Amino acid sequence: MPTILFGAFDRHNFGDLLFAHIAAALLRDEDVRFAGLVDRDLQIYGGHRVESLTRLAAKCANLPVRLIHVGGEILTCDAWQAAIMLQPLDTVQGTIARLDNDKAARHAWAARQLGLNDLAPYCISRALFPLAESIAYLGVGGVDLDARELALRTEVLVKLAGADWIGVRDERTLAHLAAAGIAASLVPDPAVMVAEFFGQ
Repeated sequence: MPTILFGAFDRHNFGDLLFAHIAAALLRDEDVRFAGLVDRDLQIYGGHRVESLTRLAAKCANLPVRLIHVGGEILTCDAWQAAIMLQPLDTVQGTIARLDNDKAARHAWAARQLGLNDLAPYCISRALFPLAESIAYLGVGGVDLDARELALRTEVLVKLAGADWIGVRDERTLAHLAAAGIAASLVPDPAVMVAEFFGQ
C-alpha cells in the first residue's frame, strides 16, 4: 500500500523540501510517493521528484493509499497563492498585475494551472482518493484561518472533518479547529527533527 506524502515541496523552498525528508525518515521503509500540486523534479536542490496530485489520484484511483499532508502553513494557502508560488519568477509580476483585482479570473487561472477547482488545494478532498485507507495531517499550520474568507474556511474545515488524524504545529491553529469542533493534536513543527534524523 503506497503512502503519499503531500505538501508544498513542489517548489524551491528549503523548509518545505525538508518536510518531505523528515516524513520519509519517520516512515522508514514504506513505499513512499511524493506529491505536490504540480510535477517537479527538485532533486538537484536536495528535494525529491514530485508528482502532481491529480496525476497520482488517477494512477491510484483503485488503490487503498495512505495520504499524509506534511508540514507548512497549508490550511490557509488558497489556490491563487499556491499557483503564483509555482510560477517561473519572470512571469509572476505580470500575472499578478493582470489578475490581482479580478477574483473570479484569479480563481479560474489558478484552477487551470493546478488542475483543481478547490479553494484550498493543499488540503486533499477524499473524493480525489475514494479508496484511501487514511488521511492524516502532520505538523501543519493555519494561524490566520479565522481571518480567511468564509468559503475557504468552510472548505478547509469540511476536508479536515473527513481526516483520520490531524496534528498541528501551533496553539492558534489548534484553537481554531477546536472552536469548529475538530479534534487535533499539537505536535512539533517537523523541522525540529532535522538534527535528530540527519545529524551533521
